[in-house]
Parts: sequence; C-alpha cells; structure tokens
Amino acid sequence: MGPKSAADMTQANRAAWNTGRYEAWQESLGSPADEAARITADPERAARRILPHLGSVAGKKICNVQGSHGRLAVSLALLGAQVTVIDFAEENRRYAVELANAAQVGVDYVLSDIMTAADLGLGEFDALVMELGILHYHLDIMAFFRVMGRLCGEGATLVMHEFHPVQRKLFQSYPDRAPNYFSTAIVQAPVPDPTGQDRVLGECQYRFWTLGEVLGAVLAAGFRLTAFQEHPDWTDPKIPGAYTLVADWRPG
Repeated sequence: MGPKSAADMTQANRAAWNTGRYEAWQESLGSPADEAARITADPERAARRILPHLGSVAGKKICNVQGSHGRLAVSLALLGAQVTVIDFAEENRRYAVELANAAQVGVDYVLSDIMTAADLGLGEFDALVMELGILHYHLDIMAFFRVMGRLCGEGATLVMHEFHPVQRKLFQSYPDRAPNYFSTAIVQAPVPDPTGQDRVLGECQYRFWTLGEVLGAVLAAGFRLTAFQEHPDWTDPKIPGAYTLVADWRPG
C-alpha cells in the first residue's frame, strides 16, 4: 500500500535514500577526493546539461534543488556561482560536503524537505537547477512549483533536465505496473543503484507525471516557458529519454 499523504511519501523516500547511499556513491563515482579532481579538471562537463541555459554563472546565486551527491553544485561553484543545495538525505549531504571540501569550494548544503525550503530564510535565487529524477518524488507538482516560485527572485531562471514521461511511463518496467501513460498510481520500487549491480538500497514511492501535467504546473505557478528540448533515450535513440525545460519567473 502506498503512502496516505505527501508527508508519508517524503518520509518513506527519505528513509530509502539514507540506506547505503554514501557507500553507493563511493562505489559509483569514486572517493570524494577522486571525483573532485575529475570535476575540477573540467567543471563544464559535470554541468553540461544545465550550463548552456544559464550563460555565465559567475556571481549568481543558484539553488540546486534536490542536488543529491553535489556534483552539479560543485561544478557550478568552481565556475564562480554561489550555490545552495537543498536535499533531504544525510548520506547525500555527507558525500557532497566531502566533495566540495576536496574541490576547495564553498557549497551551502541545506538538509531539508524541499517543500519547506521557502520558509527557511534562504533568500531569493537567480536560478534554480535540477536534473534527472526530481518530480517523481512529489505527490503534488502544483505545490512543488509554487515552492519553486517562492525561491525565485524576479526574472530568475529555472532549468530542469528530467527523465521523459514517455520513457518512464511506457518503456520502463516497474513491479505490478502495466504501461499506461495516463496512470496516476503511486508505484513502489527500489531506489536506483548507481553502481549498476541492481542491489536493493531501500524502496521509494514514485508518482510519474505526464508531460502535460508538468508543463501545466510550471505555467500555473507563474513561470514563463522560454525553451523546451527533448533528448533521445540513452539505450534506445528511437524513443525520448529526457527533456530540458527552461523558464523565467514572471509572477503576475
């Protein structure tokens, strides 16, 4: 049985993301020191999905929403941005803080549910960035994008590189779930194992959204869409695997 509320879903997902995640990042990415050396050598590569839509990031105040292991945040900091990560998993924070220290950059890592972030006194950001696996952890994306708006300064840029709903809802297999693009069901499945060994590192609750639901929520929250790109799947280039959405915060 799935969670009864968004709070239940968050609690279940937080527990899953704190099950062996630090060790999994070390196995997948290497030690924080080794990964920091790679990012420092070429910070643009680690930020390649996001950077083309931001222009120069030097001096900008950027929020990396649910920034996980911190690779994107560290790369942006190396390029001169003032970066804050908001994420609810302590094991993610541990890897990211060690990564930032090894890269000798400052990253503010706020351990929090993103849905309460607008009440933490973090101020307004020039840009919000997120990539690959954010929205399906939320039961109410209308509320999620309203929170995103509250974190934005006037004219701030939202850049979101996400898994494509066609790939997630029609082509990716989950237990007891037949392909159905318009399904609103909550799915319970293991957290992805970044090492590729398919170990069960805790189970999460997921709600997969259609592209129309995502775009509708972004616009309803007060963002103005400025760019939208679809990208081929990594293993099957005949189907969409990801998309990049860029929008400006223009309330009213």
